[in-house]
Amino acid sequence: MLALIRVDGATDRARTGPFGRLARLGGASVTAFTLLSIVDARGPARFRDPHVLTEPSAWLLHALMLVVLVILVGAVASSLGGRVAVRYSQVAAVAALVVIAAMAGVWGQLIYGSVWGFPLADVVWSFDVAMLAAEFVAFVLAIILATPGCEVGIWADLIGRMRGKGSAGFSAPSCIVGLHLLDEWEARPRVRLTKHSA
Repeated sequence: MLALIRVDGATDRARTGPFGRLARLGGASVTAFTLLSIVDARGPARFRDPHVLTEPSAWLLHALMLVVLVILVGAVASSLGGRVAVRYSQVAAVAALVVIAAMAGVWGQLIYGSVWGFPLADVVWSFDVAMLAAEFVAFVLAIILATPGCEVGIWADLIGRMRGKGSAGFSAPSCIVGLHLLDEWEARPRVRLTKHSA
């Protein structure tokens, strides 16, 4: 019932409440801080040091960004090709990422004598930066448009609006930070009130 509420006899898309927007502002802040921590004057060169491979925080970042990619591709695919396209698109995106990383590693080994370094480290850095930037923009747009659910779902929502189909209402199977649960909790009193007035 999160997606639809009744107000004065009309059905409208639910919007995030103040707690939902505050949580998204927190998410945008954490994302911006993380992005700024890996983007500096050295660019991807800071990832080329093999010491990066021993840092658990770096591995956690890579894993989270991979999950963001899968959810993001699912959101876009659901709004462009429907539910059938979601799984295929997600598998294709991960496979393409693995192939690119493998090719970069082989290139590094053949040309520079090391798998890690240029170009593989640069590919990983670029991937992390791109996903963090997409996350930050998604959080900001979700705050401005008061879009409920997983912040990555804003892309499906925008695509739906551009195609004249209104909000797509994408719902990820699991939102990384659980924003959908906060939205459901925050929407409950409004749904109850509108049911009594209908």
